[in-house]
Amino acid sequence: MALLAAAYVGTWVLNSKLERYPFLNQFEGALLSVSVTLLPAGGLFAAMPGSPINTLALLATSGSVGWYLADKFLHRYRNSSLLILPGGVSDRLFDLPGVSEEQETQNTKRACDGIVADLHESISTHGQLLANQSMKGISTYHAGYIYELLTARVLLGASCKANVDVWKRRYYPYVRRAVDLTLIILSLPLTLPIVALTAVAIRLESQGPVLFWQKRVGRKGETFQMVKFRSMYHGNPGEESDVFADKGDDRVTRVGRFIRKFRIDEIPQFWNVIKGEMSLIGPRPEQAGLVEKFDDDVTLYENRHLVRPGITGWAQVLRGYVADKEGTRHKLEHDLYYVKHQSVTLDLLITYLTLKTIVTGFGAR
Repeated sequence: MALLAAAYVGTWVLNSKLERYPFLNQFEGALLSVSVTLLPAGGLFAAMPGSPINTLALLATSGSVGWYLADKFLHRYRNSSLLILPGGVSDRLFDLPGVSEEQETQNTKRACDGIVADLHESISTHGQLLANQSMKGISTYHAGYIYELLTARVLLGASCKANVDVWKRRYYPYVRRAVDLTLIILSLPLTLPIVALTAVAIRLESQGPVLFWQKRVGRKGETFQMVKFRSMYHGNPGEESDVFADKGDDRVTRVGRFIRKFRIDEIPQFWNVIKGEMSLIGPRPEQAGLVEKFDDDVTLYENRHLVRPGITGWAQVLRGYVADKEGTRHKLEHDLYYVKHQSVTLDLLITYLTLKTIVTGFGAR
């Protein structure tokens, strides 16, 4: 009963943290929460020798899972009513999905949940209004905070003063490293046959090495050789250049197109993780030549190198592959969000979305 109670509390805590990501379906978040808490507890009860107590615990677990999922499926939150003061980056909020401007009338008038303003720009023009509403107990939010809450991206712009802090959790990097190595070891019975079959398929289709090594930029701007399965014809034009892959790129082989779609070409990067050059989760390491270009053209680009790069990451599961400056800026907003808010909960969510991406093939080129 103590284990069941702890698992249920764990479900509630995890689901509460996942609810901060508005793009994640409410029921989907609840399902993910019970999958890593209540369901393992139920599996433990089922594996124990049969007894009335164990049977009762298993039934209670099943009932808890059913009740929790049904409650989240039927429960709906009301939309927040926020007063957005114009000016600065606040204006960019109206371009986001789920944000709509409503004219206040007697029929629609209701209590305001808070005020949103660009506190770097609007404090001089709306200072009196902000002070009056604060005295009434109405919260004031910076536009950048609401932007992050709605998009899971850091707001980049002229008025944005992004704050990146990677040292909030003292033991988190060590736990992450231990988890990376443990997961790689546990996955070997599954990945080794896939590696062998992929290597044979690559050699049978085209001449050239099975593996492809490329210079990438990692943590603190240090370069390293990242390894992948070769997915393009050997000796193709641009093989030695730092360029993006186009959609439908004719340099990609048939085997390469398949392994790219399901991310099989990334499996050899487990070697980079073992060496400590990468992590399983983090911003994708970029080609060295492109990094030099983006450092000059894209604001705060160098801050994505404050953490180890990853095989999968926040930008990969939400944005997919990008091949232009504007797409790179949006991808950087996702990467900086991860750098600022990295946590066990966020890593768990990225893991789930990565598995979902592998099944759908989202963003592959």
